[in-house]
Amino acid sequence: MINYHEQHAYTYDLFGFERRDEFEIGPLYKGQGLEARKSYVKGISDVLNNCKKFLRQDYDVFLVANDKHGLYPIIAELSNMKIVNEYKRPVLNRVEKVRSAYAEIIFHMKEK
Repeated sequence: MINYHEQHAYTYDLFGFERRDEFEIGPLYKGQGLEARKSYVKGISDVLNNCKKFLRQDYDVFLVANDKHGLYPIIAELSNMKIVNEYKRPVLNRVEKVRSAYAEIIFHMKEK
């Protein structure tokens, strides 16, 4: 789908930042196998758990993902959150070479 790591690579050049792809969550070079998915689940869960100390009580979190592997219910559980709603967002206009339409999900999550 959309490779956000490469799509936003221009920002590294624009601001003169050194690329540190090895620290990104879910980089394309790790593939989509079981180990890559486990690493992604842990990475996103860790971020959400870290963010909670900056969120007010009764917070709302919205995450956009193409969750073709069904990872976000696991991520919510590991983050001690619940998915309260899912909104389907069609992606129709794209700049990538493969321009077929698909849908992403906006996950609305709250504290358990």
